[in-house]
This record gives sequence, C-alpha cells and structure tokens, in this order.
Amino acid sequence: MNKILAFFVLLFLFISCREEIDKSNRYTFTGETVADFMLNRSDKYSHFITLLKRAELFTLLQTYGQYTLFLPDNEAVEKFVAEQDSIYWTTKETEKPVWTGVTSPFVEELSDSMANVIARMHLIERNYHASDMGEGAIGKWNFNDRALVVSYKVVDERFYIMLNNSAAIIDADNQVENGIIHLIDKPIDSHYKTISSQISEYTYFSIFSQAISATGFADRVSQSVDLNYIPPTVANIGHSTFPQRKYIKFTAFIEPDEVFNKNGIYTLDDLIAFSEKWYGTAEKGNYNNSKNALYKFVAYHFVEGEIPYNRVVPSKSGTYLFDEIYIPGYDLYSYYTTLQGTLLKALKPLSTPDGLNIYLNYSKRQIPYNAAMRNHTNVRVIELTEFTQSDKQYADFVPNAANGLIHPIDKILIYNEDEMSGNILNERMRFNITALQPELSSNNILYSDYPTYVYNGYCSGVKKSGEGEAFWSYTNMGVGYNGGIFAFVNQGDWAIKLPPVPARTYEIRYSILLFGQDGDFFQVYFDDKICGLPIKTDIEPTDPCIGWRDDNDTYDNGLEVDKEMRNKGWMKAPDAYLVSGIPARARDAHLRRIATTAYLSQGEHWIRFSEFLNSAISSEYFLTQLLNYIEIVPLHIISDPTKPEDRH
Repeated sequence: MNKILAFFVLLFLFISCREEIDKSNRYTFTGETVADFMLNRSDKYSHFITLLKRAELFTLLQTYGQYTLFLPDNEAVEKFVAEQDSIYWTTKETEKPVWTGVTSPFVEELSDSMANVIARMHLIERNYHASDMGEGAIGKWNFNDRALVVSYKVVDERFYIMLNNSAAIIDADNQVENGIIHLIDKPIDSHYKTISSQISEYTYFSIFSQAISATGFADRVSQSVDLNYIPPTVANIGHSTFPQRKYIKFTAFIEPDEVFNKNGIYTLDDLIAFSEKWYGTAEKGNYNNSKNALYKFVAYHFVEGEIPYNRVVPSKSGTYLFDEIYIPGYDLYSYYTTLQGTLLKALKPLSTPDGLNIYLNYSKRQIPYNAAMRNHTNVRVIELTEFTQSDKQYADFVPNAANGLIHPIDKILIYNEDEMSGNILNERMRFNITALQPELSSNNILYSDYPTYVYNGYCSGVKKSGEGEAFWSYTNMGVGYNGGIFAFVNQGDWAIKLPPVPARTYEIRYSILLFGQDGDFFQVYFDDKICGLPIKTDIEPTDPCIGWRDDNDTYDNGLEVDKEMRNKGWMKAPDAYLVSGIPARARDAHLRRIATTAYLSQGEHWIRFSEFLNSAISSEYFLTQLLNYIEIVPLHIISDPTKPEDRH
C-alpha cells in the first residue's frame, strides 16, 4: 500500500503546485477584479462589458477564480461588427456566401447568440502571461471550446503577439486580483468554417482545395461534434472531470500551390497524374473511392484530432508542461494515423542540426530507401509566424477552423510502403497510449492539467468488457513518457487498438508502473490470444521473477541484468526521458513488459488487459493499473546481436 499512497501524494502535489509557478516581482496587482478593470474604464470598454453581460459571464469575472481576458476597446468592437456585417451582405448573393452571424453594423443589434460567441472567444479560465504564449496553441481552450493559436509579427520595429493571426496584443499582462488582461487591437475572429472550407478560402491552396472537391473529401472532414454523445450525470471524482461534449476535429498538413509548382504540378490533372504515379490506377477516375490514387493522396494529409504546432511533437516548443522530462539531444517524435489508414511520423530531430524544426517522415539517411522519395521525406511543418511573413500572399492565413487546424508544409507528402517499412518506420516505435486516441486531442483532454474520467465508448481506440466502465487520462510529468497516462478504474477487461504499422513481424511491449493491492492480477491478450501468465500488480521489481538491479550496482553497467530480464519477459524503462528528474531507466517501478511476438497484417489488432482485483479491499473508484505507452519493434532490430537495441 505504500506505493499506492506515494503515487497519490505525487499526483496531489503535482496538481496543487502546477499553478504556483513563480512569477514574483514581475506584475503589479491593482486590487481590481477583471470586471472592475473594465467598469473603471467603461468609457473605453462598455461594448465588451455589454457582450459579457449578454453572455452571462460578467458576474463570473467579479468572483474568485483565475481568468485570462483578451480585451478590445469600443472602437475595435464597432469596427469589427461593421466589417462582419459588410462581409455578409457583399457575399450574400454570390456563389460562396459567407455567414458571419452579423447582419447589422451596430453592436447593440447583435443577436444574443453572436454576442455570446464573441464574448466567449476572448476568455480563458486560467492565467496566461505573455511569456506563457509560445508559437502554437495556448494550452487551455477558451470559453467557446476553441484553441487560440499564437504567432508573432513585427510592425514598424515593434514586436506583437498575434492571436489566430488576426488580433494583436498591444498591452500585455495587466494583472488583477482574479486574472490577467491583455489589451488587443481588434476582436478575435471565431472562424466557424469547416476545415475544408477554411482551406478553400485561400487562393494559394487552390490545387489541394480542388483535390478535396474532386474526391468529395469535404464530407469526410465536415463533422464538428458527436450529437449522440450524452455526458455522464454522476458527480466528478476528486480533481478529475468528465468531458461534457465530444468534438470531432481534424488536422491537415497541406502544400501551398508554390510547392506543387516546384514539382511541375500546376493543375488538378497534374496532381491526379502525380498521385497515380505513387498510388496506382485502381478505381481510375472514381475519385471519391478510397482506393483511388487522388483520394489516397488527399487522405494521407489529414489526421483525426486537433494538433497545434507546439504539440505535433510534445516538446519544448511552447509547451512548458514538458520542459522537465526531456533529455537534451534526444529526438522527440509522435506517430499519427492518417485518414488513409496509414502512419505518419512527426519528428523534432534534436540529435541533428535540423533540431529546431518539426518534420514529417524525417530520414537520417542521405539517400532514401526508395531513391524516388528523395523529395518527399523530411517534409517540414512551417510555423505560422514564418509562413505568414514569408510572402505577402500568406499574410492573411488563419490556421483555425471550426473543426480543426491547418499546417502548411514545404514538400509534397506521400506514403510509400517501401520507404516507410525500409526506413522511416524501420525502428522501435513507441506510442503514448493517450496520444493514440484522437478524441482526447479533439477535446483538449490529451494534455490537460487535471485527470479526465472518460467513459467506455468515448474513444474508438479503446473498448472494454466486464465490470470496468471508465479510464483516466492524465498528463503528469512525474510518471511517464510524454506525460500521458492511461489508468484503469475498477475491475475491467480493457483493449487498446494498435496503430496501423507496416505488415511484418514485431515484438510488442507495453509500459507498466508496478503498484497495486495484494491479490491483484491482470492477464494480457493479443488479438484475444493469451500472452503468458497473469501479472501480479504489487510484485517488487527486485523480485527474482523480474530481477531489476540499478546499473550502478553492476560491474558492466547493467548489460547482464538486461539480458536476464529479457529472458524473463521484462525490460527496464528507457533512459530517453526523466521521471521526477531521474532517467526512467533508473526507476525500479517503471518497467516494460514483453507481451508477444506476432505478425501484424493489415487490419485491426488489439492488445487487451483483463484485471482480477482483490474484491475484499478494492474501493469503488480505485485506480487498478497505470499504462503509459506501447512499443512495436520490428523483429530484426532485436534479433541482430551485432546491433543491439539502444537504451533510449
């Protein structure tokens, strides 16, 4: 029971201390609340006071709490409303009418719903100083359940922080008793178009937009919310929360026309011919068929889930949550399942001179496995700031859509099976279990500060049978790889869908944090085939059946212990990340368990964990097991004695 107590003490301390990051002596408290700040300057902010009151938010800003408000003045609000009204009326009778929600140039004539949308767009329930806003999305959504994307701009030698590339912060960090106010030069546009409509807005994405239209792919990425989802009615458990909605969002990585042009592609017909070169001629001309080459091309550019730039790989690029767990010089990476049904690898190659950038399908080989892929590996994801300032035509680009985000890329993105199996994915692949669930990133759960209690059925990549009904998703830097924790609640029979790796034979492993009560076990299955004996959750890592010993206590830095542990089906954790400041490999409770060796063919594959609890002492909401990641390793990597697997 000591391990259980220690874990929950760590969890409580992390939750309690996250908000106490030292910002002493940097800001001056005024004695005002957020609401008082506006009331005391009502000659400048009366319009926004009215919007907040109509949205029934103004009283909230007079109370205890911590809020960030992005505040435009009266002149900016009036100008914004007039512009939105003009856009509506000038496009109303055209082929592409734009519904802005504003049909009058006067603020006082805004509908209640539009006043609510505008007000909520500018408010976040947490303190964010300017120094917290790195390139990418602000960590917590606004009151509209939308991400605010940060970029930078220099105008007349003055530096500005931009929000959704539309509103500039002109006076930052006005600290009041219950929050922070950033004055902005104009209201933040809500951009309530779908991701395909947002792409079609920009003439410099015209070729890709035509491909979306030709394939009918817009229908596949048109959803924004699951209307069938009914949130639980039970009370929250401790610090954890239940998702109140189930949003459906997408992320697109797309080429501007100039990238296509550099490859001799100027028309949709050119792109069709290019796609057929790589994906074949099955269902030729039938562009809305998933086997068609153009359809495959478009589908490989989309992943489900909302992935801001600073979370394409969980790194130090504006996501301060992760600063304390990474070791300098180690590459950071993530894998995503595209709507083509194949994998996309994102990498921040910190071990190379390219380490300041984020790449898709990055290759360290000078010559790709497939020589024709030379121009289609190392595809760079372009930061919003760089993109909007690289050419005047891109200055108006806004990456936010109602149901996702858009990232421009600098090369044509292709999935080639030979290249992926022979090079890009010819490696040990480590998948954070929570990051495999796009529903968590689509609903701002994946890197949330507090645990989220997720019922069975919320995530398509998780299923259960038996009595267990939920799991916890939580980001805790003191526990595991990339911070995301998947925790079973109560006795259950949980299965996790594996990502679609290239077909071949793999060793499949999972991370395990050993803690539990006497008499607790779980059995592992792969595709419903039993894998070894049940695992006792309270076993000591130093027990002879595991054999963990610290590297410093061995004569050969742990080499022999590694061999002995592998023979018993166990491995130490990797040394590529820190757990409470210490490499995970040196933490005895953090282990890897080898589940099985199996051939993964195309189609779904599941790893399943069936639990057996000591019912005499189990409580109603007891965390029975923590999982962090799954490793899928090509068999040749571990079967070649001349090239042993590294410890990272």
